Amino acid sequence: MRLTPLTASCNTNGCPAIFLSDSGSIVVQGDHVDRPPAAARLSPGEALVVIPLDVLEEAVRRLRAL
Repeated sequence: MRLTPLTASCNTNGCPAIFLSDSGSIVVQGDHVDRPPAAARLSPGEALVVIPLDVLEEAVRRLRAL
């Protein structure tokens, strides 16, 4: 899988980021949610991650510009 960075927000705790994959999917990097709430029904291999809202908004702006 090849990833094209759309945006990132680096700080001392890591780099929440959003990428566009070569298949056209969005890939999100963020802090792992250790105890997912019951409302999140995860399938095997899935995980919840947290990213700042401004990172998501910037990724949407960049996608619209493509």
